[in-house]
Amino acid sequence: MSKPSVVVDGVSKKFGLSLKSALKYGLIDSCRRMVGLNSDHRLRPGEFWALQDVSFSLEPGDALGIMGVNGSGKTTLLRILNGTYSPDAGKVTLRGRIGALIAAGAGFSPMLSGRENIYISGTLLGMTPREIRSRFDEIVSFAGLGDFIDMPVRNYSSGMSVRLGFAIAVIGTPEILLVDEVLAVGDISFQKKCFERILALKKQGTTILLVSHAIGSIWAVCNKGLFMNKGQPAVMGDIESVCKTYDEQNSRNAQFALAKEQETTPAQLSEEPEGSCVPNESLPAEYGHGRGGTGDVLCTRIRVLSAGTGEETKEVEFGEPFIIEYQYIVRNRITDPIFRSSFDAVHYKFIVSLDSYEQGCTWNVIEPGNYTLRVKLDSQTLRPGLYGINTSVISKGIGVHLFYWLSAASFVVRQPRDRFLYSNEQAVCFFPARMDLTRT
Repeated sequence: MSKPSVVVDGVSKKFGLSLKSALKYGLIDSCRRMVGLNSDHRLRPGEFWALQDVSFSLEPGDALGIMGVNGSGKTTLLRILNGTYSPDAGKVTLRGRIGALIAAGAGFSPMLSGRENIYISGTLLGMTPREIRSRFDEIVSFAGLGDFIDMPVRNYSSGMSVRLGFAIAVIGTPEILLVDEVLAVGDISFQKKCFERILALKKQGTTILLVSHAIGSIWAVCNKGLFMNKGQPAVMGDIESVCKTYDEQNSRNAQFALAKEQETTPAQLSEEPEGSCVPNESLPAEYGHGRGGTGDVLCTRIRVLSAGTGEETKEVEFGEPFIIEYQYIVRNRITDPIFRSSFDAVHYKFIVSLDSYEQGCTWNVIEPGNYTLRVKLDSQTLRPGLYGINTSVISKGIGVHLFYWLSAASFVVRQPRDRFLYSNEQAVCFFPARMDLTRT
C-alpha cells in the first residue's frame, strides 16, 4: 500500500493584525529559534489565527478542492504546503516533486525574459537542465507565447504570466500540484488545455490541491473537498457534499448582509388598535422609497413558515412547500383589493410574481381591521440560493399602490439531498425534464 503523498496534521498559522505587531512578534520568534526554543503557540495580543488545527491526508491521484469565502485561509494553506510560510503549530509531510501556481507571475524575475525564467523556475521545481531543454518547446507551446518568449516578463500581461507559470508547473509532471484560482485565465481553448492537463496528471497519480470559488471547476476536477471557514476546516468529504455546503454558506452570508443593511432602514411599523384611521406620518406617500403608499393599508410583518411544521424558518428545502404569512392593518375600507408579492434573486429582480387576482382569489370589500394572509407555495422549483420578498397592496380601480414594501423579507433555498445542482449560479428555476439521447 502506497504512503499518502500529502499529510497535514494539526497545522495552524497566525499573523499580526498590524505591521507593528507582525514585526514585533516576528523578531521575538526569531530570537526564540536562535536559542533553540520553539515559537510561541499562544495567540498574543494583536494577532489572529489565519489557520487553526487543519488536518487531512491525500493519496496519490487524489484531487482536493478547497473552498471558502475570502479570508478563510485557503491561500495561506497552499503557501504553507509550498514552503512559503512555516506553520506555527502542526506538521506537513509532502512526498514528491511539487508544482505550484499560487499567484500570477509569482517567482518570476521581471527583468529576465520568459526563456530565462523557464530555466530558473524549472530548476526550482527540481527539473534538471537537460529535462528543461527537452520540454522547453512544449512549455512555450502550451503557454501560447510564441515570439514573446524572449521578451522581459515585466512586459507580460497578467494572463501571459499565469499561462507561463501554469505551463512550467504542469509540464514538469509533478507528484503534487498546487493551483490557486488560475483556471479562469485565458480564452476557452487555453482553459480546456488546463483542465485536460490536470486530468491527465491526476490519472498518472499526481495529487492535486485546487483552490477556487468556481463550484463547476472544483466539481469537474476533484473527488474530495475541504470547506474552510474562518481558518478552520468546517467540512471535509466527497466533493458534491462540500460544494453544497459552500453554496449554502454563501447564501447565508448574503442573507446576513441583507439583514444588516435593513437595520439601517426605519423600524417596522407598529400595530395600532383595530379600526384606527390615524394617518401614519412615517409612511412616504410617494415612490422611490423602500416602503410607502397611500396609508390605507399597512403590512406590519412578513414571515416564511414551514408547510410541514408551521414554524417560522429562514431556510427551505429544494422543492419543499412553504408558506408566506403577511400581517396587515387595513385603515380604510378597500374595494376589490389585490395582494401581490414578487421574489428577487441575487442577480435578478422580480423573477416570480404572486398576484391574488391571477391566482383566482378575489374579495369585493375589506373593512378596516387587522388581517392575516397566508400564501402557500405547493410546487416551487426555485434553485438553491437567496431570495428576497417584495410585497404590495393595490385596488383594482385605483392606479397607485395603497402599500408597497421592497426587500421586506428573505429566505434561502437549500441544496437538494438527492442531487447536485451546480450548472449555472445565475439560473433561478429548475424544470424537471426527461432526456433521451439517440444516434441518428
